[in-house]
Amino acid sequence: MSAEKRPLPEGTGVSDDGFTSHVIPVRHFFGTRSTPAGLHTHIQLGHIVSGPKEFPAIVSLKQIHSTRVVVIHTHRGLGALEQAEGDALVTNQPETLVVVRTADCVPVLLVEKARGVVAAIHAGWRGAVAGIVAETIRACVDEFGAKPEHMHLAIGPSIGPCCYEVDEQVLNPLRSRYPTWPGVLQETKEGKGVLDLKQLIYHQIRAGGVPDSQIGRVDHCTHCRDDLFYSYRREGQVNGTMCSGIILPAA
Repeated sequence: MSAEKRPLPEGTGVSDDGFTSHVIPVRHFFGTRSTPAGLHTHIQLGHIVSGPKEFPAIVSLKQIHSTRVVVIHTHRGLGALEQAEGDALVTNQPETLVVVRTADCVPVLLVEKARGVVAAIHAGWRGAVAGIVAETIRACVDEFGAKPEHMHLAIGPSIGPCCYEVDEQVLNPLRSRYPTWPGVLQETKEGKGVLDLKQLIYHQIRAGGVPDSQIGRVDHCTHCRDDLFYSYRREGQVNGTMCSGIILPAA
């Protein structure tokens, strides 16, 4: 079933290559099964963001479920085999595509256009609870003078609360760090609860000083939508991951 046959979340665009958000004013995408992370990812993504006649530098990470932010000042792309470890990429370099890979975790894309800064964030529950989004916002401010009130962030497709039951390993740090944030956690029975990762990240972005009108969401659930997305939890193994990325235009 194609994406167009079901209603799209408000403020969301769709193409054969993935989803976009109306709040992001530069080239970006949240990938689907048609933009998997595989052998020829660098070729496919270059075509998506630039067309067949142009080819951007592409930077990705060895993702480790951390709060480590990697800042790219001048490097023109690490390629597929030479990857730094971390879970967020920040750059002010034009025509440099920063990419993260997900299959239930949350991809988050950021731009601060006035200062010319973009970021791509991989937020699983560990990184989200530990504050990877806040660390990325802080890195944009510290490294490039970006202002949170000028930032635009979009939260991409991930596993939804409809499908994300968690246990005490997740519940305990959530209770201790975010006890009052509404809509993040619903405890269902002893030792179990339902987690809304997107809502947790939304609250973190707001706490970082970003206006509500500059935050977008693609509210598809990767677990529910087997026609669109890979899902580690649904499939029980890594059968594939989706790429999401953002790029500044040429100066």
